[in-house]
Amino acid sequence: MPTKKPRMVFTEIQRRTLVAIFREIKRPSKEIQATIAEQLGLKVSTVVNFFMNARRRSVDKYTEDSTSSALGRTDRELSTVSSTAPGLASDSPQH
Repeated sequence: MPTKKPRMVFTEIQRRTLVAIFREIKRPSKEIQATIAEQLGLKVSTVVNFFMNARRRSVDKYTEDSTSSALGRTDRELSTVSSTAPGLASDSPQH
């Protein structure tokens, strides 16, 4: 039986950059996706998959009316995101 390909994990800068771009452009063109992939050192297919998955999750994770319950995220996990990416999480309501 062939071994399973390991899961790709974004570096902090890759993730922060992709999330920031997603907040501005939900559906970037193929050209923009290719540029993002080149700039971040990723495969185009990885960038395409990120945006596809982000749109699927956008109701919960990447919008300003984000709630933690749908993805099972704890408030501590969400506050970690806001402390590591201060410019990205500033739109989130503070409780």
